[in-house]
Amino acid sequence: MKNIYLILIILLVSACSSIPKSDKGESSNTLIQKPQFNYKIKSLPQTINVFFFQNDENILLPKEIKGFIANSFFYNSRISYIPKIVLSPITYTQCKIEENKTNLNIIFHISNLPMDKSYKECIQKLSKTKTLYVSNNLDEIGFENTFIVSREEEKYKLIQNIPESSSRFVVIDSKNNIDKNNIVNLLIDYKKEIVTSKTYNNETTSQTMFSEILLVDRSNERIRKLSRRLSETVTATSRSRSDIDTFFLSLDLKDARNLKPAIDYISEKDFDIFILNSWNTNEKYQPLEKDLIGSIHSDMPIMMPIEMPKYIAEVNRTREFAIGYDAFEIILLQYGSVNSKDFIYKGLTGKISLDRKKHKRIPYLFEITTKGIKVL
Repeated sequence: MKNIYLILIILLVSACSSIPKSDKGESSNTLIQKPQFNYKIKSLPQTINVFFFQNDENILLPKEIKGFIANSFFYNSRISYIPKIVLSPITYTQCKIEENKTNLNIIFHISNLPMDKSYKECIQKLSKTKTLYVSNNLDEIGFENTFIVSREEEKYKLIQNIPESSSRFVVIDSKNNIDKNNIVNLLIDYKKEIVTSKTYNNETTSQTMFSEILLVDRSNERIRKLSRRLSETVTATSRSRSDIDTFFLSLDLKDARNLKPAIDYISEKDFDIFILNSWNTNEKYQPLEKDLIGSIHSDMPIMMPIEMPKYIAEVNRTREFAIGYDAFEIILLQYGSVNSKDFIYKGLTGKISLDRKKHKRIPYLFEITTKGIKVL
């Protein structure tokens, strides 16, 4: 396993060796921006012990660790900061913690599943003052120094920015992430009225589902009954219900591309449509999303169709890579910057502010338009 890690690290070094010395050619409208600090190299941790969770049968480095290492090599060439990074995988069958007298411990818990009791007990043996806990869920396990990148933040961002004019909602989730009840409760907290909520699955076509929700079938049935009573064919346009103004969809981007056009076709109306990506896949937004025009989204910059720094390969455009990449940046800002109190770092996961030891991430809100994305 150590040989495989070494090979992967060598590949990462080779990939990063051609990193340019300056980003002056970077597009001015990018949402991603490297901090411009003269870092105090002597204040930065010289040894970083990286703990990460891994399947017993998986011997490849997780994407978040690749992101962490890739950013470390970026700074090797920029500021000559070359910490010793010790990789310590924790498997499902064995959790053994050895701090090795490091300057800093960092724990990556990037999983759709909550951390079980045995894992918590294992990693809580680490120093509370020398450990940075990085996770994509809201688990509280006792560490003060944390970087949480949760889909819940995107959910709150969307709901908090829904206008007052959007008042009567249909909420739809998918069988891969059943969270419609949670979304319904949050919308009710914001004084929104829920007309109905459903879980989408591939067994029912999107047109059938929206015909039922919008009561289009009832309109067609009324036309047929009227034709029978008059004993002649009645020409009329079926109408959808008028007491709905907003849809909130919580599902994969692939499903969203299917459902949004179905809503437009069945209703022939312009609803307010908010779409929360499920994070089950790393499907990226395209420069022109014709099937999603008019919908509002919240996501990480790395998943958006924007110009990326040249040193980030297209294959690395994943949320996990972004989390690891930004985690390394946070270490530099926390320990090596002269004054980062009021500084906002524009990272791959969003805008990040250093608030004591709980680093706050602010996701972006954007609209899909006929010209691409419009950041709101």
